[in-house]
Amino acid sequence: MNSLYFLIPTVFILILMLPMFFEVKLSYNIFENSGVISVFFQKVNVKHYVFEFYKNSIRLIDEKTIDEKELDFSSPELVFIEEFSKQIKQKSRLKYLEVYYHLGVEDAYLTSMIAGIINSALLIFFTGLKNSRPTASLGVYDSISFNKKVAEIAVDFCVSLTLFDVAYSFLNSLILSKKKIKTS
Repeated sequence: MNSLYFLIPTVFILILMLPMFFEVKLSYNIFENSGVISVFFQKVNVKHYVFEFYKNSIRLIDEKTIDEKELDFSSPELVFIEEFSKQIKQKSRLKYLEVYYHLGVEDAYLTSMIAGIINSALLIFFTGLKNSRPTASLGVYDSISFNKKVAEIAVDFCVSLTLFDVAYSFLNSLILSKKKIKTS
């Protein structure tokens, strides 16, 4: 009977240590200066924003609540987000990363040269990433339009984290961002 009391902390520890899967889908149209970012947790859509760059800030538009929020590049919120992303990047395990792009500049030769440079740069980046995260699945998918002007990019990636890693990173980045704000 006494050993059943050990079941509660065991379940709690298992919940903290089991991996959770986060997927982020991001797309951006360069000529229209608009993009979409969606965050999924265990294949369920958590957040969906439409964003655009406006002067020295990012304008986020949440379609469900019709809220519009501007984040200045030097705001304390972005300092926290930057620190939190550094912490999470160290602790996350990349499952897959896929880059899609659609490119066209109305000149077939120039379009193919730019696409070749982009593919080469992405493959060099993926080679370095594969050295640090060997279990990740990486892919580049391009679509070239030789007769119209278009520039769109989309990124889809999935990472796995434990709840303990998220809580630890959140607390650590909160402390470090407070220190950065005080010193600046």
